[in-house]
Amino acid sequence: MKKLICIFLLGTFLISCSNDDDQGNVDPFEQYQGNWAGSYTGGDNGTWSATIDSDGNVSGSATSNVFSQTYNLEGTVSSEGVFTATVGSATSGATFTGNIDGDNVTGTWINSSAGLSGNWSGVKQ
Repeated sequence: MKKLICIFLLGTFLISCSNDDDQGNVDPFEQYQGNWAGSYTGGDNGTWSATIDSDGNVSGSATSNVFSQTYNLEGTVSSEGVFTATVGSATSGATFTGNIDGDNVTGTWINSSAGLSGNWSGVKQ
């Protein structure tokens, strides 16, 4: 009888310890990975494009219509979809901040050294 109870308890234990509810290794940046592009408006205006990699790193470029130049764009995306990037240099460039929602991203930008700011948006390509 003791063996039967032990077998019953062991079976119940094994069933209750299944890994069906394990989340596994979910990549928090998978939904953001890929190519993105859009435009920005305000004190300056132009277009931007960037790639988000599997670690949430952002790299690309932004082209200014006012200054007729193309600048490097570097930054990060958090696992919650917060986008932060610098266009140009940290001291004389612009900072883009915003949020990704699905395949869309929107935010604001500011270039303190030039006294310029505005809005920006884009979509996943």
